[in-house]
Amino acid sequence: MPDVPEPQQIKQALADADVCVKLRPDWEKSHFRRGMALEANGEDNDAIAAFEAALKTATGASNPEITRRIKHLKAKIRPSNIHVPKAKVPTKSDVSSTSTGPAGDPKWLLTAKSPGEPVSARIAAVNQVGGWLQSHLERAIRKTPGESEWFFEDKEVVAYLDAGLYGSMLDVLTHTVWSIIDAEQKGTEEGALKAKAGADLAGAAAGVLHNLIHPSLRAWNTRGQTQALLMTLQQVLQMPGCPLMHEKGVKVQQSDEVRQFTALAAKILSNPGALAVLTGHHTIARARLQLLRAIVQKGKEEDEKATAQAQQSAMAVVLLQRCRVAGGYVDGAPAPAWEPVLDRLLDDEGADEMRAEAVAVFEQHNLLASAFVKFGFEGSVGL
Repeated sequence: MPDVPEPQQIKQALADADVCVKLRPDWEKSHFRRGMALEANGEDNDAIAAFEAALKTATGASNPEITRRIKHLKAKIRPSNIHVPKAKVPTKSDVSSTSTGPAGDPKWLLTAKSPGEPVSARIAAVNQVGGWLQSHLERAIRKTPGESEWFFEDKEVVAYLDAGLYGSMLDVLTHTVWSIIDAEQKGTEEGALKAKAGADLAGAAAGVLHNLIHPSLRAWNTRGQTQALLMTLQQVLQMPGCPLMHEKGVKVQQSDEVRQFTALAAKILSNPGALAVLTGHHTIARARLQLLRAIVQKGKEEDEKATAQAQQSAMAVVLLQRCRVAGGYVDGAPAPAWEPVLDRLLDDEGADEMRAEAVAVFEQHNLLASAFVKFGFEGSVGL
């Protein structure tokens, strides 16, 4: 049985490697030895960085071993290494029990996203949604961002979001933009009129979507628990064993990587408080805003970090939306559950289904980011 290095030996090895890196920063072995010492000390993320530095200076035969160490460490994250931030299950006192405005009418959403309806009727329906939303926003801006009873916990806002408010407006915007493109390509006077009417409808839908996202920006720095949990989940979704990280058609293998991902995802989502926070509309809206920001950053420069952030956020939106309704409905409200969603993700067909959803979420928000710029909303949502 090989000897296990003592803590003091590891500490000395790390100190020696640090000196070596300072003296010979262009020598691959100095970085490699530092990586080995950091790994032995349980500092996996820093070890990966050291091995990647070694890879930049490596030549020939050294490359495969360094690459193998990096891959091993990235797949090595243990459940015990993930800290799930404390979260309590919201009580009735945490959520508004009164409403200062009328309930949102599902008929408005149905009319707004029905291509067979006259454009004027669809615009009127979107404006009715906008007027309803404005009354609730006016109440929200009079309160301190982050209070337990605020915009995304208002019972009427929650009910309308659960009825499909956000998705309906996103569908209106997406389908209308494609209709505008089709009308403009015809090059006729009728096509020009249709394109103008379509632009009015798209602008109205973009305005509603802006007002649904803006509260997340306003309360960005007040909901530390929300951000901590979301970032933890996104970290897990980036693991090699997460089926969403692979292309459509790739089978879900029963490998150590997949088992590690499953254990970590279960550790987070099985915490009732964490599940309640993560599946709340305020968290899903925050993930959407993160996605929009990453898309804009990615567009400005081919930033790998922004690309990864966009991917993480799109996957988080899909996973959390599914978890929110996976337990069915109790007294008319969705009951969050995580087991059916994780089981579906670990199934080949289910994995492909959720991969397609993540791609669609990304593409729709890519279009939304462009619409915010076109209609002048980008500044007020921090883009």
